[in-house]
Amino acid sequence: MKKTGLLLLLAAFCLEAFSQKQVLSTSDFAAWKRIENRQISDRGAYVMYELNPQKGDGALIIHQVKSGTNDTLPLAHQAQFAPGEGFVVLKLTTPADSIRKLKLAKTAKDKMPKDSLAILILSDKSWQKYPDLISFQLPKEKGNWMAALLKHQEPKKDTLTAPADTLAQPEKNEDNAKKKKSQKKPAKDNNDLLLINPLSGQQLVFNRVESYVLSDEGNRLALVSKINDTAKVFALITVTTETLTTDTLIQDSLSFKALTFDKAGRQLAYLASADTVKQKTYALFLCEPGKTSPARIVDTLSTGLPRQWAPSENGTLYFSDDATKLYLGTAPRPRVPQKDTLPDDEKAKLDVWSWIDLELQPMQLKNLEKDLKQTYLAIYRIKEKKLLQLADTLIENVRLVNQNNGEWALGFDNKPYARASSWTGKRLSDVYLLNLKTGDKKQVLHGQSQVHLSPNGNYLLWYNTTDSSYYSLNNKTGQQVSLTKHLPVLFCDELNDTPSDPYPYGLAGWVADDAYVLVYDRFDIWKLDPGGKQSAVNITNHWGRKNSTQLRYQKLDPEEVFIPFEQEVMLQGFNEETYIEGYYSTRLNQAQNPRVLIEGNYMLGSIEKAKKSDWAIWSTQTVNQYPDIKLSKLDFKAVTTLSQANPQQKKYNWATVELVQWKSFANDTLRGLLYKPENFDPEKKYPMVVYFYERSSQDINRYYIPSPSRSIINKTFYASQGYLVFVPDIVYTTGAPGSNAYDAIVSGTQYLINCFPYVDAKKIGLQGQSWGGYQTAYLITRTNMYAAAMAGAPVSNMTSAYGGIRWGSGMSRMFQYEHTQSRIGGTLWEKPWHYIENSPLFYAPKVNTPLLMMHNDNDGAVPWYQGIEFFVALRRLDKPVWLLNYNGMEHNIEAKYWANRMDLSTRMLQFFDHYLKGAPAPEWMLKGIPALDKGQKTGY
Repeated sequence: MKKTGLLLLLAAFCLEAFSQKQVLSTSDFAAWKRIENRQISDRGAYVMYELNPQKGDGALIIHQVKSGTNDTLPLAHQAQFAPGEGFVVLKLTTPADSIRKLKLAKTAKDKMPKDSLAILILSDKSWQKYPDLISFQLPKEKGNWMAALLKHQEPKKDTLTAPADTLAQPEKNEDNAKKKKSQKKPAKDNNDLLLINPLSGQQLVFNRVESYVLSDEGNRLALVSKINDTAKVFALITVTTETLTTDTLIQDSLSFKALTFDKAGRQLAYLASADTVKQKTYALFLCEPGKTSPARIVDTLSTGLPRQWAPSENGTLYFSDDATKLYLGTAPRPRVPQKDTLPDDEKAKLDVWSWIDLELQPMQLKNLEKDLKQTYLAIYRIKEKKLLQLADTLIENVRLVNQNNGEWALGFDNKPYARASSWTGKRLSDVYLLNLKTGDKKQVLHGQSQVHLSPNGNYLLWYNTTDSSYYSLNNKTGQQVSLTKHLPVLFCDELNDTPSDPYPYGLAGWVADDAYVLVYDRFDIWKLDPGGKQSAVNITNHWGRKNSTQLRYQKLDPEEVFIPFEQEVMLQGFNEETYIEGYYSTRLNQAQNPRVLIEGNYMLGSIEKAKKSDWAIWSTQTVNQYPDIKLSKLDFKAVTTLSQANPQQKKYNWATVELVQWKSFANDTLRGLLYKPENFDPEKKYPMVVYFYERSSQDINRYYIPSPSRSIINKTFYASQGYLVFVPDIVYTTGAPGSNAYDAIVSGTQYLINCFPYVDAKKIGLQGQSWGGYQTAYLITRTNMYAAAMAGAPVSNMTSAYGGIRWGSGMSRMFQYEHTQSRIGGTLWEKPWHYIENSPLFYAPKVNTPLLMMHNDNDGAVPWYQGIEFFVALRRLDKPVWLLNYNGMEHNIEAKYWANRMDLSTRMLQFFDHYLKGAPAPEWMLKGIPALDKGQKTGY
């Protein structure tokens, strides 16, 4: 009896604890924090990360691994560890409240405060601070030197009063006037460059610096400094940090661009032009060790460069890792603009659309700035003093391999397929093999998209969608081999349900000397001999497929060229049945079952290993566990959680989630997620919102931070507010996307109603955005099951949308309907009825569900007239409908537009609260917001 009483008391206590938890409100969003820019130092002695609220001032946290202590640095961001772990460099920003006050005071943008530079010495936690930071650079590899560009600070006037000089004669008025006239205002571009060794305290300052670069090893600095304003004379100066010796390489009336060191800091390359016009022609210069002056190595007269071409300032200048090659961008010499001889009102302004254009005019105009700055990759072989033009107007794109050290490259020409991509959606190219020693180019493939070159250039590997197989080509013999055609598994997406060729699962990488290539099927990793002599080997021993677990190689060294073949490597796994994830260990030189390192019922984030130790940082998340940072060695035997981003969560009524499974009307076995309030009571009736896109059940362990909406409901927030949230998976067939959505979503909803009495069948809403918005609009033409619906950016009329433009890219929308997400599988004239029967607009009279839409006038994905078409149709039919247009916003409201996101969250919740909870309708729903009241009244 005593035991029973104790249990009842405990149950009552737990129930009271739940009931005392707060319900999340929109006012809670701002304080919820995110971990951003996490890093681990080279040897793993320190971990740092930013802890930033969604609105307001964040902080940088630096964790010392040995002591387990944290240092919190308010207002710090964009921090970097020095390579030797001696110090941290960061930016200090101005408090958000101060910035807000300056904005309210209409402070000019150039008068707003700039970030400050701060350097924290890790050994003694001392500080060095510098105001008005423009930029800084740290060496990538080693060294304790750094460079920082700062806005010049004028010396402060001495406020001490000097003793009176009784013999001094007063200046005449005209002398005073001359003196004031001769005093120049400080130049706007007067920036100081500091070369600093924070550990030793050594420092050099350079004035009037235009540009600079610090070598990867921190041993050399190069900078351009303005010497004379009138003659526009600049000096190119280098500094050797070990000795602090400076060397002025050149001082002349030149424009300098793209200062670039090789990895060791021995060679310096740059572009320079003596032109005084705006459109300058540049030459490429190289400073080599032991040479007294820079050598002009490429200009308009160089052999190997097309006629009237030159090195371009719009290209990227970089050395190969072995410093034997210098890559540059070239282009036709800039055209001198013709003198304008007509006033504007005498000029025709138009775009000429032509059926033979490779790209539609909107895409050409969208890409105009990029096309005007188009450059073509060239290579200068330093030892041979030889220039080779790799890319040109035929082969515009070139892909290098092996840290740019290779002697082979791939070239791509997409022009034969560019026009058709408007309706196929495919990114196909003819593929060329480029010899980086001779410049020879040979076409090797036609109309391919998934093409790879081995790091040493011995083999081409490509995936052929025609027979779903990988092929290789021996670059020396020209022999072509099918590598996977007769294997008993698919190497492309087994779940593809669009009318298009499924994408391959991809490559893990190559083994040393191009001996093997490792490719993925749905679950496992296969070792293929690119020469075709050895049989393929499933090196994960079919363990992935047997256990329904996708296994993927984890690349822990970002500079890795070849996968280590003889050593243990790490794999990440995801079980498609249980959703368990984990890290596993194996060797790739023979078939074997992977060994479990760590796994659990959570979602894994990315893992980052220290460069020079086995320490690593990673994260796990579940629906109620934020992905805080975890620290461990790679054996995962001792795991420490370093952060606690949102301890306030325990005060709130959170969400729980469970997996549900049912048979659709089409007899497919489907899964979905059901979110419930943490204080869920099965004896109560709950309103429910059904949210969907395509498949989402794999996200069962995803954590949703409470945040204002960009377009969709926040599952955590709605569960806290007392809603159930149902997220069903949808599977599709070609030609019937609307019916497919109906079969999955309505059957899932009906299953919940039938099986769970706590679902209030009369209080169920729908919500979706984009493709989900389309499906929402379609469903309310087919059923009256739902009491309210909210559709974001919906396509309502596929017949007009088919011929529309994706204004964000300028692309035609045809490919979506013929081959991808919209899944019609044919043209409008081939399948007119499919377009009509899948378009909500044509069935608007059947709608009886109140509808709220958001469709923004700057939507670059779905033209906003699609929302307008449906709105005016429902309005004409006297159906309750509202349309929110956030002026200038895109397909989803961008994260930075907090006020718009908060407004959407408020209106969407009010809409659902009214129809699903019986709350009073707000003024904006009852009376609208007249244009006269725009910006003055919210109508909440």
